[in-house]
Amino acid sequence: MKDKIENILKNIIINNINIIESNYVKHIDLSKKNEIIIHLSLPNPTMHLKNKMIKEITKSIRCDQDIGHNTKLSINIESISQKKYSINNIIAIASGKGGVGKSTIASNIAVSLSNMGYSVGLLDADIYGPSIPLMFNINIEEDSILEHEKGIIKPIYSHGIKILSIGFFSKYGQAIPWRGPMVTKAVMQFVYGTYWGNLDFLIIDFPPGTGDIHLSILQEVSLKGIVVVSTSQKIAISDVARTVEMFRIKSIYVPILGIIENMSYFIYKEKKFFLFGENGVKNFAKKMNIVFLGEIPMLNIIQTYCDLGIPVIFKNDEIKNIFMKITKNMINQI
Repeated sequence: MKDKIENILKNIIINNINIIESNYVKHIDLSKKNEIIIHLSLPNPTMHLKNKMIKEITKSIRCDQDIGHNTKLSINIESISQKKYSINNIIAIASGKGGVGKSTIASNIAVSLSNMGYSVGLLDADIYGPSIPLMFNINIEEDSILEHEKGIIKPIYSHGIKILSIGFFSKYGQAIPWRGPMVTKAVMQFVYGTYWGNLDFLIIDFPPGTGDIHLSILQEVSLKGIVVVSTSQKIAISDVARTVEMFRIKSIYVPILGIIENMSYFIYKEKKFFLFGENGVKNFAKKMNIVFLGEIPMLNIIQTYCDLGIPVIFKNDEIKNIFMKITKNMINQI
């Protein structure tokens, strides 16, 4: 009977691998007559994932004629995330639009949190266009990535935070022509197959859009919340609106902690010029009932230090104060 149940459970797939091979099934208890108790251990399971697992296992077991409908079935699910590491708050930085500065903001928020005394990790979830290695000027030789133990990835430590990106495993400018399932598997391995240690915050830099990566993380990772980034022009805000609506879908709901307006304005001869329009993000935030976390001006010094791979908050007190204020506003929403 136990072998038969195991064969049935091999049809339940999580992150492109069945739950038997992934060792999520810890014990099948057949000690009681006419009762099957299946014990599962999953990494940081969301309510969505728990419900999905229970539904699929129940359906698969009940469809087997030999087991029958009269057998009582119990499924116990526990989290194993605490056995490897403890992450108190997982926060995603997102936008439906590319080129609005998500990676710049994710990097500087992560460093701001570290400056406040928190232990912080930063995950670059943009598989096709990883920017975080450039943001921190991290150049790695092929044999430099060390495994912590049993295939667990060890993140790179830079500027007080732990960092991981697919860019560490590919050459500069190398295309990554992967299909959706492979991309999703890589991101999930980065989340759960990395020795993050104990973190107060893990910041995830989302790619643009509303695709496979977003849905997989939203459905299978317990996010504390989302920080949305946009510029002020209508074409950017229209894409951001779609992203906001995705986060509010009932089946994958994640709270939006707030929205940041990037590249808000530039100053010339002590006068502000709003290149992308004035108050576009503020008005959008009000309309969508989202907290406005702050605005970041368009300054050449930000671009300069991004290209140098140095978080700009280390080099400019004015910008440091802006990011520290935005980060504190974000924390207040948690």
